[in-house]
Amino acid sequence: MWKRRTFHECAEELEILSRDFRDAYTNKSRIDQQSREKILQKSSEKGVEILRVLALSIRSEQDFGSLPSIRTTVGALNRSTNNSEVSATLQNYRPPYSEKAGFEPLLLREALNKIAHADPNKAGFFADEVIHELILSGNRGANTWIAIVSIPDLCRAIKSLPNQSVQSV
Repeated sequence: MWKRRTFHECAEELEILSRDFRDAYTNKSRIDQQSREKILQKSSEKGVEILRVLALSIRSEQDFGSLPSIRTTVGALNRSTNNSEVSATLQNYRPPYSEKAGFEPLLLREALNKIAHADPNKAGFFADEVIHELILSGNRGANTWIAIVSIPDLCRAIKSLPNQSVQSV
C-alpha cells in the first residue's frame, strides 16, 4: 500500500534501496544466495514502484506548473536505435553513460518519461559498489529508444526540486 510521502522522502528511500541492491548484488555483506536473491527482488520491486510514482507525479506537477522543469542531466538517451543494439547494450553495458557513442544527455523530464514508458521486457541495469544505472528501452512511434538512467543522479535531481507530497497515481 502506497503511503502519501514527499518527493524528497521518495528519493531518499530510492537511495537506500539502491544501496541495499548494490550491496546484495556485489555481495558486500557476504550473505547466502537465498538472502541475496530476496534482497535483490524486494529492493527491485519497491524501487520500481517508487520510480513509477515519482515519474508520474513529477511530470503531472510540471505539466500544471506546480513544479519547475529543471535542465539536470540524469543519464543518456539514444532516440533512434534497433533491437539488436538494445540487446547488445543490455548485455555489454559499462559506464560511464556520458561517453556512449550515439547517445545524448538525458534530462530529468525525459528520464521520467522513459521510466513511465519503458518496456519491462527490454530493461536491465548495471550495478557495482558505487554505480547503479537502469537501462530502459521502448518505442515511440516507429522509433526504438534506449535510455540509461543513473539512480544517484536522478535522486539528486529530484531532491533539487521543491519538496511536495505525492500520492499513488
